[in-house]
Amino acid sequence: MKVTSALAGACMLALVGVAGSTAALADDDAKIEARIAAWGRTCKNEVAVKFPKSVMADISVEVGATLKQSIDAGETTLKDIQKNGLSFNWQFKKHTGYCNTDGKGNVTEFVKFQ
Repeated sequence: MKVTSALAGACMLALVGVAGSTAALADDDAKIEARIAAWGRTCKNEVAVKFPKSVMADISVEVGATLKQSIDAGETTLKDIQKNGLSFNWQFKKHTGYCNTDGKGNVTEFVKFQ
């Protein structure tokens, strides 16, 4: 009976540990998504500054494809993003480019291709 209780207790601790780490990962995912949204708006604002006659609805911004895959695969973590920032591709009418942000969301590089 004591062995069964000990095993049941150990299983519960293991499940709590898994649930705790899952909750922590979900929290990190939410923070990553929040940074993508906020820092994407910062990049979009930078595009609007570079093109004064632009309308925000005409500007699209998205995380770079390779970075997005890395985030989705769990290879790029919240800690990585806080250290290195994010990279976004942007488009306004026939103009395209990218902007990079630092770990605080400030635009550090803005490049226009066309």
